[in-house]
Amino acid sequence: MNTYTNTRLLWGILLSVLLIRLVTLGLYPIMDTSEARYAEIARKMLVSNDWITPMFDHDTPFWGKPPLSFWAQALSMKVFGIGEFSSRFSSWLLHVGSCLLIVRFATQERSLRVGLTAAIIYSTCALGFFSSGAVLTDGALAFALLLAHLGFWRAMMHGDRNWALAGFIGLGLGLLAKGPLAVVLIGLPTTLWLALTGHWHRLRGLPWLRGITLMLAIALPWYWLAEQKTPGFLEYFLVGEHFSRYVISKWQGDLYGSAHAEPLMMIWGHLLGALMPWALLLPLLIRRGTRFKAPREYFFFVLAWAVSTPLFFTLSSNILWTYVLPALPAWALLLADAICRKPRDALVASVAMVLPLAGCVIILSGQLSEHPQNQKDIVALWKAQQAAAPGDLIVLGSRSYSAEFYSDGWAQHTNNPQELPLAEDFYLVQRLDKAQPLPPSFNCRVVALANACQLQRCRVELQ
Repeated sequence: MNTYTNTRLLWGILLSVLLIRLVTLGLYPIMDTSEARYAEIARKMLVSNDWITPMFDHDTPFWGKPPLSFWAQALSMKVFGIGEFSSRFSSWLLHVGSCLLIVRFATQERSLRVGLTAAIIYSTCALGFFSSGAVLTDGALAFALLLAHLGFWRAMMHGDRNWALAGFIGLGLGLLAKGPLAVVLIGLPTTLWLALTGHWHRLRGLPWLRGITLMLAIALPWYWLAEQKTPGFLEYFLVGEHFSRYVISKWQGDLYGSAHAEPLMMIWGHLLGALMPWALLLPLLIRRGTRFKAPREYFFFVLAWAVSTPLFFTLSSNILWTYVLPALPAWALLLADAICRKPRDALVASVAMVLPLAGCVIILSGQLSEHPQNQKDIVALWKAQQAAAPGDLIVLGSRSYSAEFYSDGWAQHTNNPQELPLAEDFYLVQRLDKAQPLPPSFNCRVVALANACQLQRCRVELQ
């Protein structure tokens, strides 16, 4: 098989994967706690027309993340309407942009075949495939850092000042995606690369004044406006979210959820899981690593990029597996270089890894629709009752962001049955596996069952 045919087939595989992800964006409901929470924040931003402060509740600001992802999701909802597809479309678009940057970078430095293979790896590894169609903030950070890495590489190795400014734009976007963490996740691999290669003098070629001015012009206005609108934001975000969250196990200062305590060094386990099934080919990096044809500077740059994110989180216990997403493009580039040492290996590996995707998506979509965290069906049943018997929707137990999203923000929640309204008709939602016993004064009847949840029409009778 000649190189031209091989390249065409790789393009076909990559485009097929991206198309599969696009058409499946709306096949399953908004339900995961993080995804539903972020989708609801974006929906609130759109309907309130408040583009400065993301809102956790109608009267509670969300200080946990900057707004870039919410801006993108809300704009998508404005174009396509509020729903699953529009909520996830911006993540897919950012992923496509990341793939194009990967292909461009590898084509310039290695070959088009390496670039296409790396983009396929990034798109079909577990976390890459998941994040390309999920309502998360990590995809925006990964795209921003990818742009920054490529910009600074082109500037330092090729003297390209336009790419240098693109790198600073990436940093500005990173500040709007996750905050100062973006600067750390660029500074750490750059410092490692400079230490390994001794190219410290190349820093002098960067347009520092113009670049930093551009970066701050992108990010600083929002930070100032956010603090003016809701004083206290900067202290919580800069100290709590960027220090306490990572160094304090079971951090109690989290205003919007619970801490995710993990064993130290667990980030490396998350990295292996995120790279599956391609993690099975990691031994190729050892077996063929000493015979890499890539220039020393390129290999050290991508390697430093690949290990810096997990190294940064190695001693953190409050982590999620999505934290390794910014490192995945680099791991994809390393694996692609190892695989492409033999012309047919890239095609064979890509076909072997990609073929099961369509079947898995179809199977998982059906299973996810039945998940008890999915409140789409129960909310639809509540809406159907409103014409004949109106009443508020109240979730008893843990807060359901999915119910809030699908009810257009009308769903309420309480953990205590004693806090339910008296002498007033309302609808109560409970998961069957977490149902709480109701006092005798509750006059309730089940009107619907869906996704292991029950919808009851209730009135609390006064004694």
